[in-house]
Amino acid sequence: MTEEFVTLETAKLLKEKGFDEYCKHIINHKGLMMETIFRTSKDLPKLFYSCPTQSIAQKWFRETKNLHIEMSYMYGDYWYYDILTIPSHDLVGLSDRPIIHYNTYEEALEAGIKEALRLI
Repeated sequence: MTEEFVTLETAKLLKEKGFDEYCKHIINHKGLMMETIFRTSKDLPKLFYSCPTQSIAQKWFRETKNLHIEMSYMYGDYWYYDILTIPSHDLVGLSDRPIIHYNTYEEALEAGIKEALRLI
């Protein structure tokens, strides 16, 4: 069992929105992932991006943006996400977001991370 990394698209958005945490993995503009010494986004060449696991990205939102991406499993065998403020627990999100049933926790979490990035 392994942890899922964010996608290239999400890695680019994270860098754009100020994600500058140390990561062991980086991804280039062509989607090639590689291990490197732990470096932050600002220390990488222009077409390279920090590639955190989804759980590290989720934690970054909690600790730096006061947003929690909550995952829920539903009867009918699907997942969905909500984005909540910390500590008030207000539901936030894009008003035009379609209701999508995701097949896996990881698919739903990736979508939630992307939406949270669009909100900040």
